[in-house]
Amino acid sequence: MTTLRPTSRASTPSATTAGAVSNDGVTTRGGSWNRAATREVSVAELQAKFGWAEGSWEAGLLKAADAAGDKTRGRNGKVSAAELQAYLAAPTDGKYLTSTTLQQGRAALDAKLATSGTNTVDVDAFDTRWQDELAKRADRLGGNGDGELSQQELAAYIQKSKMGQAEGAKWVPDQQMAAFQSRVAEAAGELDPLRPKGEPKGVGLVKQYSRAMMEEGKNVPAFVSYLLSASDIKETPAGVDRTQSTFVRDSELGRAGVVDSDYNNTGFDRGHMKPAEDSPNQEAMNESHLMSNIAPQHGNHNQQVWRTLEKGVNDLVKATGGKAYIVTGNLYLDEKGKPLPADQIATTGAKSDRRIAVPTHNFKTVLLELPNGNLSMFAYMVPNQKEGPSKKEQILPLLESTRVPVDRIEELLGQDLYAQLPKSVQAKLEKDPAAKGIFEQGSGYQAVTLLANKTQPAK
Repeated sequence: MTTLRPTSRASTPSATTAGAVSNDGVTTRGGSWNRAATREVSVAELQAKFGWAEGSWEAGLLKAADAAGDKTRGRNGKVSAAELQAYLAAPTDGKYLTSTTLQQGRAALDAKLATSGTNTVDVDAFDTRWQDELAKRADRLGGNGDGELSQQELAAYIQKSKMGQAEGAKWVPDQQMAAFQSRVAEAAGELDPLRPKGEPKGVGLVKQYSRAMMEEGKNVPAFVSYLLSASDIKETPAGVDRTQSTFVRDSELGRAGVVDSDYNNTGFDRGHMKPAEDSPNQEAMNESHLMSNIAPQHGNHNQQVWRTLEKGVNDLVKATGGKAYIVTGNLYLDEKGKPLPADQIATTGAKSDRRIAVPTHNFKTVLLELPNGNLSMFAYMVPNQKEGPSKKEQILPLLESTRVPVDRIEELLGQDLYAQLPKSVQAKLEKDPAAKGIFEQGSGYQAVTLLANKTQPAK
């Protein structure tokens, strides 16, 4: 895979922020790109569009971001994805805490304790105002209110915020915030990494933790997109459990939507597009079991080959401390790699009036942003084989052989998957052929590692 260094770095509180050319030439704070501060939408319009009632956390977040805006655009009743991102990077009011913010707060406290030689730190001793405010709230709501903060007090406050018991504070996982920002960006007409650019070819669904496109007539998602961050992985509560979730029809699709029993006696697994294990809380876990996130996969493929790739990407994000914008989906190709005509696509399903298309291949594309701002991109197009391998020595060569340039996936989908990136960056990342990768043993599966990379400066 190719790794690119950004041409500049925006000045933000986040160590994971990289600078690049924004969608309309406005330089603002951003991640893998710079969001446009001028792309604003009325808060009232957003509430009406998405049903975010007064008193909801969504409405509260929009207003908090507007109130925290700069002198030019703050407190004007409008908000942009850039304004949201700036607020979340430094939430001085402490009302909305992302996983990244929590990790930064933990790290700041650890650093102060390491230099102080004591077990507590003065709540006014931190380097930024938002960290001071976090410390004060944690001391008051998670500790004894003596003006000193300990690791135990911060941990107690964070635990309360995750359980909804911290007065005036809400934990919002990075994954959930990415989907939220994606809605705001879409309403403002701004490009977004969770929303590929191109003519929609189905029904678009925007969930709390992901986006999906249901391809017309197939009852299977064309793709599902979401963010996976190392901070979310670290902040995921221990009690999140896939056995507590069940497969259910997506209510947005009505009675036409697939139900769990449609897969009964078909011989196919209910294959997750967004993996259940990439869920930062139980609500996200439940959402991953919506049938709009499911496609028929052969058992060995789902449980061995595809599972190895899913776990590898998760381990890679965790090991690098980065965040990944992931697009996963389904393709229907003939032996020459050409799209199959509709009447030649195999189907399955327990109901004759609700047939489910069986993909010949599953794909996964990953835009990985490292903590230093460098970008890497890679993609896999894996055959959905009935007699897929189950042993390490067979799985690893198969996965290596399925590495493809992201351009190849975009060509087959007719979509520009990471259109928010500057064209020069896309050209280097997306056209990279199956670059060398390596798999190593990790957590019972094989982890993808960033070894033997090619590195180029972005222009």
